[in-house]
Amino acid sequence: MKRGATKEEIIRTTQDLIARNGIRAVRVDEIAQMLGISKRTLYEMFADKNDLIGACLASMARQQRKTLASNRRRCGNSLQKALRLAYTYIDNLYTVDASFLADIRNKVLFAEYYNENRDFWFSELTRDLETCRKEELLLAEIDTAALTQQLLSTLLELRLNHATREELCLLCRTILRGAASKQGIDYLDRNR
Repeated sequence: MKRGATKEEIIRTTQDLIARNGIRAVRVDEIAQMLGISKRTLYEMFADKNDLIGACLASMARQQRKTLASNRRRCGNSLQKALRLAYTYIDNLYTVDASFLADIRNKVLFAEYYNENRDFWFSELTRDLETCRKEELLLAEIDTAALTQQLLSTLLELRLNHATREELCLLCRTILRGAASKQGIDYLDRNR
């Protein structure tokens, strides 16, 4: 039996399993077996399965923020940045199985992680869309917070209903085009 699996290895292995199968389908026995450790060893590092899942969710959130920070450094106008951010959100929805998204959204125990993640994306995209509005790339009457809320909710629901990534990207672009000023529409049409 392998000794000394690190906390990071356990988190990474669990993260891969929950991303593929959802939270409810993952068993501590399976994780321990995959790592070649005993359940006791696993429980020495994590109080229970929920503690381990919480550590995985926190790790996933850190990875998302790191990816977003590197994407933010790329140049382009504010509309391009907002669209790229929305596409990054969509990509994140597809790094996990739809059952994982349903599990985290519906399980009260993980509501904190779900709400924190939702609030993070809401804040980031609202900020980018507000910049677009100020730069007159979106219509002046657009309520950027309401647009962001509706867009993120719609994208999540479509993902849960097994829409393809391409369908979500097309819908997102279409919605932003519908909210765009003439200048914003021209930009979007030129940069397909």
